[in-house]
Amino acid sequence: MRNTLTCTRSTTAIIATAIAFAGGSAGAIAPAYASPPATFVSAKSCGFEFTYSRPSVYPPKITGNGVAQCDVPPDEHILTLALEYQQGGKWVNAAYITDPAIPPGPPNFRSYEVSAACYAGTWRVTMSVAGKLGGNPFVFSDRSGTREVSTSQCPSR
Repeated sequence: MRNTLTCTRSTTAIIATAIAFAGGSAGAIAPAYASPPATFVSAKSCGFEFTYSRPSVYPPKITGNGVAQCDVPPDEHILTLALEYQQGGKWVNAAYITDPAIPPGPPNFRSYEVSAACYAGTWRVTMSVAGKLGGNPFVFSDRSGTREVSTSQCPSR
């Protein structure tokens, strides 16, 4: 999923948040880095990747998939994977799953899948994870690219 010298955007945010909480007050804000410093790479805990860059359409359903892996198991890890569609300029949750299991370490990983009834429109997959690492809380969220589903693929709402 990842090699030792690579750190995903998810991993950087999780570790930056954990370090900010560990090193400062609860109000500390983690810095954003375009490329993670070497200390973050060696200190990473978990990473998440969407399996596909956008939702998959398998009429009559639409699915979102992802995988997670933890190099260092956190104390807690609660992952939520959701499918959202756009309605009136806002994102609406169509379905979600929540998993409190801690993902395994390399070479293994934990797979996640969420599905919903497919309708024409704009869709995306979102993920969020909350947990504790070394007793310090962390949160992270991300979203996939969007997918336009036509009425030839799935019916209108």
